[in-house]
Amino acid sequence: MDAAIAGFTPRALSCLTAMTDLLALVNDVLQAIIVIFGSAVVLFHLGRSLRAPVIRAFSALITFVVIVYLTELLVSRTIISDSAETWLRIGWIGITLVPAAQYQLADAMLTITGAPSSRRRYFMAAGYLIGFVFLGLALWTDLIVTDFVPLPRAPHLTAGPLFPLFALFFWTGMATSIYHVWHARQRTVTRTTRRRITTTLLTFWAAPLAVFPYLVISGSPSEQAPAIFWPVVILGNLVVGALFGVMTSHLGYFGAMSPDRVVRVRLFKFMARVPLAGTIVLLVYVLVSRSSPILGLPTETALGFTLVVTVMLVEWLIHAYKRPLERLFQLNDDPDVYRIQRLSERLVTTSDLRQFLESVLAAACEALRVPTAFVAAITADGPKLEAVIGPLTDPETILQDTDWQELAQQTNGENAALDLQTAAEFILWENYWIRPLYNRQGDTILGIFGIRARTAVPDLDEAENALLERLLTQTSSALEDRVLQQQVFAAVEGLLPQITALQERRGAARFGGLPVLTAPEPESQTETLVNDPGFTRLVRDALSHYWGGPKLTESPLMRLQVVQDAMDKHDSPTNALRSILEDAIEVQKPEGERNLTRAEWVLYNILEMKFVQGKRVRDVARRLAMSESDLYRKQRVAIENVARTIGMMETAVQQTETETEIETVGEL
Repeated sequence: MDAAIAGFTPRALSCLTAMTDLLALVNDVLQAIIVIFGSAVVLFHLGRSLRAPVIRAFSALITFVVIVYLTELLVSRTIISDSAETWLRIGWIGITLVPAAQYQLADAMLTITGAPSSRRRYFMAAGYLIGFVFLGLALWTDLIVTDFVPLPRAPHLTAGPLFPLFALFFWTGMATSIYHVWHARQRTVTRTTRRRITTTLLTFWAAPLAVFPYLVISGSPSEQAPAIFWPVVILGNLVVGALFGVMTSHLGYFGAMSPDRVVRVRLFKFMARVPLAGTIVLLVYVLVSRSSPILGLPTETALGFTLVVTVMLVEWLIHAYKRPLERLFQLNDDPDVYRIQRLSERLVTTSDLRQFLESVLAAACEALRVPTAFVAAITADGPKLEAVIGPLTDPETILQDTDWQELAQQTNGENAALDLQTAAEFILWENYWIRPLYNRQGDTILGIFGIRARTAVPDLDEAENALLERLLTQTSSALEDRVLQQQVFAAVEGLLPQITALQERRGAARFGGLPVLTAPEPESQTETLVNDPGFTRLVRDALSHYWGGPKLTESPLMRLQVVQDAMDKHDSPTNALRSILEDAIEVQKPEGERNLTRAEWVLYNILEMKFVQGKRVRDVARRLAMSESDLYRKQRVAIENVARTIGMMETAVQQTETETEIETVGEL
């Protein structure tokens, strides 16, 4: 090598050195990109996804590969030989454990297709054990690797006496893993899954190509790497990166109960926002840090500005061109998905409705020159105040103590027995002019429109009547649209348990076939009960008979799985349901010492005193220093919180049982 270099002219030698440095830099950038994307893949699967055996094994494999690439990247930048040798030995954490991780991945893929084996698990444990033995030998002895070779930009260690034994272990594990993946391919059910496992089989060569220490067996030390060295290394890293990218895109579906479309969208969005953005920032950093001063600015200043601009531009491009990119990669091109997206963008939330109603009420107050106006919706639990403008005195009396169906009949002259004064379809009630709001068919009361009475008898002129009619029409339309939207939500929530079960079976059936498809249908009655709009009423009824009565002993809440599980600790279903109610009430209890006047204790005090202690409403109101009407309003909120808590308890139990069932089916 030295003789060959000696034949070059100084200028040619300078060009060769510059080219070598450039290729080494390109290789460093490629290694950094692999580290960034590999780490992002592990982060993407952290949490719930790691419960799937395939994803767990794949994440372990990627972690070990990332360790190898990261240590090689750091070694190429070290300036002290002892530090470089230390990093090279640390890199053997990944090298020695990759065979076991790849075998674990192959075993998980074979198991998920319905071929579990305890013998393979013993082999996997033995593989990890042997890997740790080789790791110890590589870190603290010279039996696996020995002398340090300070090759510029590619320092490495030489082979020790036991390195051939490690190489035999490494390639035996790789060959066995590839065989198991091929066996898993033969057992697949659907064409899509077979195609994915076939592609995964081809990409299984990525790990051995990436981490096996080829330089250890490169021969005698040399002062310079051969000319072909860096192109080969760069090509190898490009191939490894591409193979791991394909493997990631295919293995992400394994163990996922969500549709392939959802998994694909999640992976695309995460990769675009995390590793892709990080890679672009890295490239900008390398280019700017190695360039001459820009417009006279110091390198540090130019670097800071360009990095900030790069991050902003990348995020803007992802945000601005998200939909075109989704269509380009066919992520959300299904018409049904597009309709759901449009619906989600046009939903009227409670906050949106309140803002609109407040605008209408403000316009009504301004037009009629009155200080107060309000809108209340008629719900299954009674009237609910939606929006108010100005001071509203005693709203509970108006909303709770009135039979609005009867008053609506009075506005049509059907009930002359009521001692009420009406005019122009308004009702003079207390200090307000009240107007029921009907749906478009005129057969259902949607809500109540009220304004502060400016006279004893409504005295609206023709212009005010016309203006108010338009405002009332808009208010009625908004309330009706919200009711229709809630009906859609209720229908969707009712379908969610069935849809979830279908997706779970669809995901498992891709690998499990007959055992999964013929398994008993999961019970969904309790999930439907929790999602039922009348669930809060059932909780209120059970609380009203907390210490005994048909609303507790015959409550449909007995069907809840959380209640069924509590029966193991109690002598009767009634006591089990009472214990669940008690637990839900205790959840509402704030931290610290109990107080009867502090606001954060009000809801818990009402629940505990009214239902657990069984005190009368009048006594509870007096103890808590509030009116009875205010107590009823806060009691409704407290009961809703209890119902929500029980629903969360039930959902948690259902999710736990579902996950256990899925894992059991996967092991069959």
